[in-house]
Amino acid sequence: MSESTSELPPLPSEQLLIDCLPDWGSSRGLVISPGRAQLADFWVATRGMSHVAAWYVDLHDATAANAVCAEGVEVQCGSDLPEGELDLVAMPVLRRGEVELTRELMQQAHERLVEGGYLAVSVDNPNDHWLHGQMQALFDKVTCHRTKQGSAYWAKKTKPLKKLKDFTCQFDFRDVACRDNEARIIQVVTRPSVFSHRRLDLGARQLMLSAEIGSADNVLEMGCGAGAVSLAVAFQTSGTVFAVDSNSRAVECTQRGAELNQLENVQAILNADGDLQLPVPIDLALANPPYFGNDRISQHFVDTSCDALRPGGALLVVTKQPAWYEAYFEAQLLDDIAIFEASKYFIVCGRKPS
Repeated sequence: MSESTSELPPLPSEQLLIDCLPDWGSSRGLVISPGRAQLADFWVATRGMSHVAAWYVDLHDATAANAVCAEGVEVQCGSDLPEGELDLVAMPVLRRGEVELTRELMQQAHERLVEGGYLAVSVDNPNDHWLHGQMQALFDKVTCHRTKQGSAYWAKKTKPLKKLKDFTCQFDFRDVACRDNEARIIQVVTRPSVFSHRRLDLGARQLMLSAEIGSADNVLEMGCGAGAVSLAVAFQTSGTVFAVDSNSRAVECTQRGAELNQLENVQAILNADGDLQLPVPIDLALANPPYFGNDRISQHFVDTSCDALRPGGALLVVTKQPAWYEAYFEAQLLDDIAIFEASKYFIVCGRKPS
C-alpha cells in the first residue's frame, strides 16, 4: 500500500470490508468506492489479485484516488461500470448515499460477475435493513456481518437476473425564454448521480430566465448536470455552447439531450481541473453551483469562467447565498457587479474588465 494512501484512513464502510471480507481466491476485482479505494490497495497488497480496478463516476474523485492508490490499482472513470467479467465486486456505500445510484450499481455489478463470483456491499449503519433488502432481491443467499461501525453483506452469483431495471429518466420542459414566444419543448435525459435527476431544478430555471443570450454568443456552462440550461441556451445562439461537468454521466446525459433536440452547437466536456483550452473566447458564462464543498466548487466555477471569458464577457451565477459571490466577484476585479432577486434565488452577475 502506498505511503500516501496509508496516511488517509478509509471511510468506515470501506474499512469494514477491509476487516471482514473472506479471501475467495479471486483474481479480477473491482472496488466502487465513496472514498479513495483503500480496499483496492488492500487487495493488491494482501490477496495477490492479478487485476484490481477502482471505479468512479466523477472525474474529480477518480483523479484524487489515482494520486494515492497503489501502483497495481487501475483507477477508472466512466458513466457505467467497466465491461468485462469480474470475480469480485466490492461496494462500500454511505448512509447518506443516493438510493437510485446504489441500486443501479449493484445491478450492474451483478451483471458483470461471473457465476460463482461475489458481490460485497457495506454501509456505515449498524442498524441497516435497506441495503440488506437490496442484496436479498439480487441473490438467493446473503451473508450478513454487523459491527458497531456498520453492516456488511456478501453473496455468490449463481444465476443471471431475470429482469433488469432501467434507471434512466427522460423528461420534457417548456422553454419560456425563447425569443419567438412559442412553446418550445426541450427534452432532457437524466441518470442517478446527475444533479437534479428526474426533474428540472428551480435554480436552473431562474438562470435560463435571467440570461440574455446574444444571437451569436459563445456560452460556457459550468456544472451543466443533465444539460437543461445548455440545451435551452443552444436554441438561442448560433455560437457554441460548452457544457462542462466533472460527472461522466452528466456529460453523457447532456450529449444525449443535444441529440434528442437535434442541437449541433452543444459540446459536452468532462473536466475537473478547469483547464478547458476552449477554441473560442466566451461571451457569457453561466453557473448553478452546489452548496457543499466549503465554497471550493463555487470558487472553481468562478475562476474557470473568468479565465474563459473574453474581455467584456459576463458571468451569471444563481444562488441562495449571494454575499459570498459578491465578495469573490470583487476579489476577481469584475466590473458592473449586480445582484437581483429571482423567485426564491438571487442572480449575481459581473463582467470581465475590457
